[in-house]
Amino acid sequence: MKSIWAVLTVCGALAIAIPGCAAIYPEITLPIGPPPNADTPSPEPPRDYVFLYIKGARMPAQTRDGRKWGKGGEGLPNPYAILFIDGTEITRTAVEDNTLHPTWPKQKRANYRMPSKSRLRIEIWDDHGLFPHPICLKDVLNLPSYIDSGEAEIECEGGAMITLGVEPAHARWGLGLYFELRATSAFVTRVIAASAAGRAGISPGDQILSIMGSDVAKVDNGELQSLIRANSSTGVELKISSGNGSQRVVNLKDEALYPLVEDGIVIE
Repeated sequence: MKSIWAVLTVCGALAIAIPGCAAIYPEITLPIGPPPNADTPSPEPPRDYVFLYIKGARMPAQTRDGRKWGKGGEGLPNPYAILFIDGTEITRTAVEDNTLHPTWPKQKRANYRMPSKSRLRIEIWDDHGLFPHPICLKDVLNLPSYIDSGEAEIECEGGAMITLGVEPAHARWGLGLYFELRATSAFVTRVIAASAAGRAGISPGDQILSIMGSDVAKVDNGELQSLIRANSSTGVELKISSGNGSQRVVNLKDEALYPLVEDGIVIE
């Protein structure tokens, strides 16, 4: 594992001048791609996972207080939208100038976890002048109940209408596991919850002792990655040691996984 030892050696040399220098271990990202059966991914996503975006909106002919849009009553609104889940902002669109029918084509589209009691807040603002003016402020409950219809039509006080795309979580394909290689060991760093690794109960901090029967301490970095990639479609055998010291063998293979927005994986 020459690359790891190089990091340790450099850090050791720098530690004299920079107290507290710590080794930086490379995180191994395993392949994640589109599912071969995108229309019928297996397994299906959790019911409280939602692929959410704004399909479009229709602004009223006048502001909420009855005035015409624009400075001096000339022009159209410059709307932008913000979405929140339980008080946390999840997306903010760019401003779309001079339109009553914004679609915000460059908005973020992603999977979100939304239990039935979660609250979605929709805010649409007109970006005219120094102080934006509200067009729509609306709370929506139980958003997953709209999944079967694929969208939710939301009417705001003042006449604005927003259409949300509310779909089952969109799938990717892979194991859903990230790990880092240290001097003679490998440790799980991240796990996508709705993935083969997550469903097998693997957690960040677990140590990988062997891959396909090969002891991690005795195998080169590149060979470890090759063992996983060569066997992921049929089944990768991992021997895992958990934080409590217990050991077990799990078998993972590529299947549908459902990354949430916080996993940082681009879906579309």
